[in-house]
Amino acid sequence: MNSEVVHRRASPATPGEPRWALSALYALAVTAFVGWAAWPGMMPYDPLYAIEEARSGIHTMIWPPMHAYLFWLSYRLGVGPGGIFLLQLFLLFFGAALSLNLLVKRVAWAIAGLAAFTAAFVYVPELMGTVITQWRDVTTTGFAMAGVATWLLAARKGSAVALVVAAASIGLSLSLRYNAFPLFVLILPLMILSPFLGGSCPPRTRGTAVLTLVVACSLAWASTQLRLPDFNRLPSPPNVALTQEFDLIGISACADKNYLPPVLTDGRSITPRQIRQIYDPRHSNRALRDVEGAPTIRDVGRVALHAYVSEVWLAVLPREFRCYLAHRTEVMVEQLGLARDDVFIPGYFAVDQNAYGLKAAHPDLMQGVSDYVTARDKPLWRRPAVVLGLAPLALLLIWRRSRTRAIFLALLAGAYAYIGVLFVAAPAADFRYIFPPTVLCCFILAAGGAVFMDSLPQNLPAGSKGATMAGGSDA
Repeated sequence: MNSEVVHRRASPATPGEPRWALSALYALAVTAFVGWAAWPGMMPYDPLYAIEEARSGIHTMIWPPMHAYLFWLSYRLGVGPGGIFLLQLFLLFFGAALSLNLLVKRVAWAIAGLAAFTAAFVYVPELMGTVITQWRDVTTTGFAMAGVATWLLAARKGSAVALVVAAASIGLSLSLRYNAFPLFVLILPLMILSPFLGGSCPPRTRGTAVLTLVVACSLAWASTQLRLPDFNRLPSPPNVALTQEFDLIGISACADKNYLPPVLTDGRSITPRQIRQIYDPRHSNRALRDVEGAPTIRDVGRVALHAYVSEVWLAVLPREFRCYLAHRTEVMVEQLGLARDDVFIPGYFAVDQNAYGLKAAHPDLMQGVSDYVTARDKPLWRRPAVVLGLAPLALLLIWRRSRTRAIFLALLAGAYAYIGVLFVAAPAADFRYIFPPTVLCCFILAAGGAVFMDSLPQNLPAGSKGATMAGGSDA
């Protein structure tokens, strides 16, 4: 009996097979379809700014520079920015397919799970509107799904090499967003404590898992602090101060008091009524818009006023904590699509004017997608909150029937932790901010349903008890 068979019997959390052909064909089909329709990827300000940084060098730290490095690499390979678009699509759907196949024994239920996962992007229109866009949130999710898939593959095959690839994928995901770490809040400890998910793991391999995860996470952090190729330190990002400014506007509107530092209005007086007129929980930028008769509030993200804002925020927060929670709750209601109005920024369906000659290959088709997304996101039952709320039910469904529950618990914890951080840190309620946890919850629902059906006994002829035990539940 070879060592791989021994390891397979000791690794019940991955009862399926990678089914390389099925996983690859599924990912290639989705990537080709979406890639052709939305080529070269829809691009608002953020990705165009990353392309500019890729061509001229990293000068700011408004966003982690890894996205710009990926664009640089894509250009160097001769495929332009579309290379990143295809990469993030393939990683997302190949990672989902590989993971699902490894979690499900029977190929029929694996295919059904993949169909359900794909359908989720149509059922929740904002997923469709985001996945066609060159936003870092999609790239973050792609590397995260690839990391989970290669970790499951490592558990199935007893492969230290797959563990290293999983750690590298997770590190790349962390490097793309400052708040990506919560996605892996349970995955990272589980990878350290049980690299092969219950299967026998030599001490040397466990050490490899710990070392590669530490290196990957450290490099991810360093990539947000030091730029390449000269390793000069990047300036501190204004993200925290911008969120604090947003909070002060929201607190002032709730408390009917002006808590804004005078420097934000250039010393001009602004009344609580004017602040209420200005305040909009959907985006900090909307809370800085001009309102007739009111002074303009300066954007702390663009001027060096961070210390003033942070000092006032720290003083006001304990005094007006109820209003702080009310403001953050309003933002999260918009973020989750629970407001009765449209979901805020459900996607992007064009390539902004740019100096690089980039434009949508099929603008008429994108108009059709735009019409579908904006029309179908009206019902509350198609909002992101529904998927996020139903995901725990999938975990309960398989809890007693499958030993894969540790995987699902880790994914669900990551999704909820990600949203928890956004509750206090988001400077806006764009749907794309919750794209990663929403995709994870779609995967939990699709894979959880497939695992549950896979755990049921097969309908075999009488007298086939032994075969039923061999091919049925893995509980």
